[in-house]
Amino acid sequence: MGNDFNHLYEFGPFRLGPAQRLLLRSGETVHIPPKAFDVLVVLVRHRGHLVEKRELIEAVWPGLFVEEGNISVMVHTLRKALSSEHGDHKYIETVSKRGYRFSAEVRLIEAELFPVAGSVNPKAAPELPALSGSSIRPGNWLESPLRENLPPVGSKETPRRKKLHWMWMTLVPVVLAFLLLMVKRIPLRQERTAWRTVTAIHSLAVLPFTIIGERSDDAYLGLGMSDAVTTRLDNTGKIVIRPTSALEKYVGASRDPVAAGREQQVDGVLDGHIQFVGDRVRLTVQLIRVHDGARIWGEAFDQKYTDIFAVQDAVSKEVARSLQLELTGTEQKRLTRRPTENSDAYRAYVRGRYFWNKRTTAGLRRGLQYFQEAVALDPAYTQALAGIGDSYALLGEYTVLPPRVAFPMAKEAATKALEMDPELADAHATLGFVDLFYDLDGVAAESEFRRALQSNPNYAIAHTWYGVDLAAMGRYKEAMAEAKRAEAVDPLSLTVSTDIGLIAYLAGRNDEAIEFIKKAIEIDPNFARAHFRLGNAYLQKGMSQEALAEYQRAVQLAGDGPDEDQYYDASVGEAYAISGNTSEARKGLNRMIERFQRQYAPAYGIALIYAGLGEREQMFEWLKRAYEERCTSMAYLKVDPALNNYRSDPKFVSIARPLRF
Repeated sequence: MGNDFNHLYEFGPFRLGPAQRLLLRSGETVHIPPKAFDVLVVLVRHRGHLVEKRELIEAVWPGLFVEEGNISVMVHTLRKALSSEHGDHKYIETVSKRGYRFSAEVRLIEAELFPVAGSVNPKAAPELPALSGSSIRPGNWLESPLRENLPPVGSKETPRRKKLHWMWMTLVPVVLAFLLLMVKRIPLRQERTAWRTVTAIHSLAVLPFTIIGERSDDAYLGLGMSDAVTTRLDNTGKIVIRPTSALEKYVGASRDPVAAGREQQVDGVLDGHIQFVGDRVRLTVQLIRVHDGARIWGEAFDQKYTDIFAVQDAVSKEVARSLQLELTGTEQKRLTRRPTENSDAYRAYVRGRYFWNKRTTAGLRRGLQYFQEAVALDPAYTQALAGIGDSYALLGEYTVLPPRVAFPMAKEAATKALEMDPELADAHATLGFVDLFYDLDGVAAESEFRRALQSNPNYAIAHTWYGVDLAAMGRYKEAMAEAKRAEAVDPLSLTVSTDIGLIAYLAGRNDEAIEFIKKAIEIDPNFARAHFRLGNAYLQKGMSQEALAEYQRAVQLAGDGPDEDQYYDASVGEAYAISGNTSEARKGLNRMIERFQRQYAPAYGIALIYAGLGEREQMFEWLKRAYEERCTSMAYLKVDPALNNYRSDPKFVSIARPLRF
């Protein structure tokens, strides 16, 4: 591919200089995060060829454990940087489940645009000026127009220049000496008080702490520390703080804190390192203001590893102080409240949340195991009990377990947690989820979601679930407002963006639904649920072929094992039926019925295939079974656009009557 010191890569209006770490669009600098730049260089060098995700990780993060989600985020960032005003992505192609290909034509440029023999070492040279149309050549940067104000070598200076020269030579050392004296008089630990007048920080992201050294639980320990600080600050209700789930992609990654803060759309970033020295743990923490990269506060903490909770207490207090959070006595207690004193239980819980947030079948199952381990170690660990409830709830929603098995288990765990901590937001939200999707009681669900948000106003997933509940009751304006609150707390959440699209779809605003759901797909093209919801919106717009393609994509991404979300497969049959392909629709229908008889399959999905075929009686029979089985989609029965033509039928009214929406 050539030597980067002798080449520029040119594609479309862009020029890429790897050695200078410079990306230009029509001569203007394009600012992208350092790791995104590295990903772009690798893709461009291998233009036209598939670059596997593993190869990208090895090239960009050598020797580090990095989740594949980091690659998705970097590619999303690059697509935004390279896209035209119309938002097209014509440069980077996604190869499903494998990697990416740079598909644009690339031209190689050499000659004078790069350093020549005898010029300044490019690695030591300062930042280069724009390469396009500049009279300054790299390697000869001393020939700057700024030198025009200097007298030629050997020339006589004017009296005015001599006077200016004398002033500079006299005053500069004095000023430097004064500043040095002032710096020596200010102790480092007073750094946090020196910034009391900085611009207020109203939103914060706590990045997963980086581990220095080797430990088997690196990925979880750094994430656990950031999660603990996040939870404690969130409990005060005094600052908008990004949820840990939004920041997991930075685990083990070599990241730029300011770039991460901009991506998360926050005012400040808390970044830290953990180092183990014997039986002690040392934390170095810094608070960075995003808009200018200023370091507002920094401090080191040193404690015995067995007292990790004391470290969390100290860090949380100092961060709150540096942010000038005026806390009441109750809020102070919330800041330092410990969910458990058992460090082994705590580590199991952190692992559980790590896997639960993946929202995959394997992740949910493994997360459940860790939550159960945490409760076995500490039966009074309420957050771990809530985690068990969350796991069973999603296993039921994703059709991994039959609703009549999963949801009672979820309710039992959440109820037990609330008996010990009546204000636990996670458990109230889980009970609301059970009320919504299993008890089919939107009114009771609303009460629980309100309780959750009263305890934690910044709980993004509670806002999302509450929004879906309101939409199921036909209160679309309120529903969208709740969903927007969730988006404000967690703007890059795939789940939040997809559920906003679901709310718009239930409201009959399909164009808006498509717009919101495409946002999730833009962030991660492999998020199966987003493709499924996009298919729903296309089907209601009469775009059956587009809907079929999205449903088939969802099935492909979910996999073909027994734990796939079976609503996706049912929707393929529904799309075939509506498009007039009766033969394929029947095949899908028979496959779903066979699965229903052999194991669990959602009866609601089977009813929708019959609806697409126009077979009313069979559709009503399967809707009755869906109610008996407590299929989660029954929550949408009264507002589902797919059933608009049947809503006035007495049989439909009879089936819908017990639902409290």
